[in-house]
Amino acid sequence: MKKTVLAVFLVIASMGPSAAQGALSCGAAANNWPLLEQLKAHFLNAEYRAFLEGSGPMLSHEVENYDAYFGVMDDLFPEGFHHCQTVLVRAEDPGFRQEIVMYTRDDMRGPITLLLVGVMMRGVPQLVYFNYNSNSAAVLDELK
Repeated sequence: MKKTVLAVFLVIASMGPSAAQGALSCGAAANNWPLLEQLKAHFLNAEYRAFLEGSGPMLSHEVENYDAYFGVMDDLFPEGFHHCQTVLVRAEDPGFRQEIVMYTRDDMRGPITLLLVGVMMRGVPQLVYFNYNSNSAAVLDELK
């Protein structure tokens, strides 16, 4: 078993920084919420519909508005991003979490910045709000 885990780690590490970073979902923070890690990976890989569909019950009604949320991303970044980095994690007990993640491509000048806001409801992490923008200051202004 230990040899298998080591072999998987070595394969991922040998793929280079971008692939290894993708496996870590943008530099996962300690005590991460698996839901947010999955959503960050969907955004990285241009799985925008999966992002919205997987956001959870509080935003499930927004799937019908997919084009309003992600139509521009389908046009501008259909292949996703090469790099991502979680740059801020703000966790408040007993169950509130904000994360800011920056996504870049080798052919981009600046990042797309994603804000995720989650709450713990009945012991289950849920996304209650998200926003992204090429203007990082606009996203930072939304921190609660």
